[in-house]
Amino acid sequence: MQKKLSTIIFLQLRQRTGLDISGYIDYEDSLRLNSLQMIGCTNWQAIFEGRILLRPKHTDLSFYDWHSGSVYFNNTSNYDVMHMGISLLFKYKGDLKFIPVSVTDGPFKENVKRTAILSPLYGMVVLYDHIVRKAT
Repeated sequence: MQKKLSTIIFLQLRQRTGLDISGYIDYEDSLRLNSLQMIGCTNWQAIFEGRILLRPKHTDLSFYDWHSGSVYFNNTSNYDVMHMGISLLFKYKGDLKFIPVSVTDGPFKENVKRTAILSPLYGMVVLYDHIVRKAT
């Protein structure tokens, strides 16, 4: 809310069919849309209460359905989706810093703290925390 930290959540979920879906979620943008009660937004209260699981959607920053091969990229109020070669990057609109999603060394690795979590509920979860350099 104070625009000092921005977090992107990566989820890779196995569906009942045995195939995965994955996506990158702009946490602040998703929370804000929920508070405005936008149609189709993520129900964070139900997630925090454990009634439903967090799932990436076609409207998130990025979504990939491994079965159909469908890929979606969407800019949010905080991030623009960028490509550098074969790498996916997100550009934070507040300070114009690039957030790389790969674990390889690169010119923008200092812009983000990456935390990988193996969850029994979600499988692979990665949090990308970006400390905002300039308040917006």
